[in-house]
Order: sequence, then structure tokens, then C-alpha cells
Amino acid sequence: MYELVKVSEKCYYIESPSKVGIYKQNENDVYLIDSGSDKNSAKKTLKICNENGFNIKGIINTHAHADHIGGNAYIKQKTGCDIFCSSIDRPFLEFPIINPLHIYGGYIPKEMEHKFFLAEKSVTKDISSPHFPKELKTFDISGHSLGMIAIVTDDNIAFVGDIVSSEDIIKKYGITYLLDIKKHLESLDFVYNMHADKFIMSHVMTVDDIKPLININRDKIFEICDLILSLLKEPLTFEVLLKKLFYHYELKMSIKQHSLVGSTVRSYLSYLKNEGKIDAIIDDNMIYWKTI
Repeated sequence: MYELVKVSEKCYYIESPSKVGIYKQNENDVYLIDSGSDKNSAKKTLKICNENGFNIKGIINTHAHADHIGGNAYIKQKTGCDIFCSSIDRPFLEFPIINPLHIYGGYIPKEMEHKFFLAEKSVTKDISSPHFPKELKTFDISGHSLGMIAIVTDDNIAFVGDIVSSEDIIKKYGITYLLDIKKHLESLDFVYNMHADKFIMSHVMTVDDIKPLININRDKIFEICDLILSLLKEPLTFEVLLKKLFYHYELKMSIKQHSLVGSTVRSYLSYLKNEGKIDAIIDDNMIYWKTI
């Protein structure tokens, strides 16, 4: 863990719970792709960079989730580097309380005051800024989050954040966090058709060919959709549906899991309703969801 891995002439990553990518702009200057989950991760990243003579010129965040931006503040404090992200993600980095509020859907209980949900504040620049490295191209791959981006280097390495989950994670958790199901499916298709020499993901092994992983993730989304449609043959409230999904995927309920999985299930309900496959029935001040 926390090992520097070289993947091309200009690109590396630090193997860690949430990978930190490195793009070497010249002999000394580098840009980090994400910064890890917290201050401790940032300290290890800085140590590795110092040992290899890397001067951190900037951090580019693929998206605003706390496990990707958790090292920003510490690295910025120690190096004075710029921090870049997509325009829609900037409020989430600059006012990080928005992240857990956004997932929970209201003001958060103390269980959500956790580094997985709540990072330190980052002062950011937009990826459209003239200070953004011209050697890198960015692409919208939102869906997992509002503003997730892919970063493709001039030596054809693609950093694609959380575009996919590993097969093991999918088997373990069943329902992985997504915000916009329709947009995520479109982003999966986009990355499927990308041509890169390697794909570096935050929580998945680096691969030359991402297509099999995309197929696994896409199939799981369709499986969940079919399962929800089957369960909603009888009208169910959200909480009853969530309970049935937890039992089906053998998940254990907690406030954190209720927030993450519950938020994702709400997104599935919105997607299926917008696709005309389910409807919401209001009866006695209760909302019941039902397959059409």
C-alpha cells in the first residue's frame, strides 16, 4: 500500500485505498489526480513525491466525493499548489458540508460527520482556467456524481475516477452509489468507446481494456432496475422497498448505509419514473411506488 506505480513515460499512481494519480508535466513538475481520503493519505503522498523529486504544481479532482478530495487542504497548505475541478463541483469542494447534506437529504446526524462524507475545504479553480495544464484533456463522465470528469493525458492514459466499481465490490455491496442513473449509463457508453492505452480508476485495478468492467457495471444497473420493477408489482413505500432491497443483497442497515444506498435507490426510482416504467401513488399522505 502507498507504493508508486509507473504506467507510462509521464504517468504514475500511488496505490492506496483511493488511488492518487500523478501526471509528470516536465522533469520536476507534476499534477496529482485526486489527493486521497484524508490528511494521513496526503502525508504519504507528499513523502513519495518528495522522495522522487516531484514538485506538486496542482491537484485535479475527478469529482467532489470526500475520499477523492480529503488530502487537498493539507497538500495545498504544504505546497501552495492549485486545485482544479469541474465548475459544478466547485461549491462541493469549497463548502464541503454540501456533500453529506446532498447524500443524506437534510441536515446530517453525527454519524455522517465522517471523513468518508466530509472533507476539509478546498480553494479551487475551474478546469477551464488558463492555469489548467494544456497537455491534459477533460471529459464529462458525470452520473456517479454531478460533475465527475475523466482526464486523458498527452501520452494517452485515462484517469476515470469512479466510473466503475470492481466485480468484488459489486458482489459485496450489490447497490453501489450513483446519483443520476441515466447520465451514468451514458457516461459508461462514452468511456466504453474511449481509446486509451490504460485506464486508471480510483478503487479498481488499472486495466488496458475497460470494456469488460463496464459491461459488468451496466449489467448490475439493469439487474437492479429489473429487481425494483419486480418488487413494485405491489405498491410499496420507499422504506419498505429499501428494506426488501437490503434483505435481497444481504446488506446491514445503518444510518450511513441508509443514506448511501437510500439516496441511490431514490435515484433509481426517479430514473424508472422518468422512463415511464413506474408511478407514484399518493394515498393517506403516503407515497407508494408501483410498476405501471
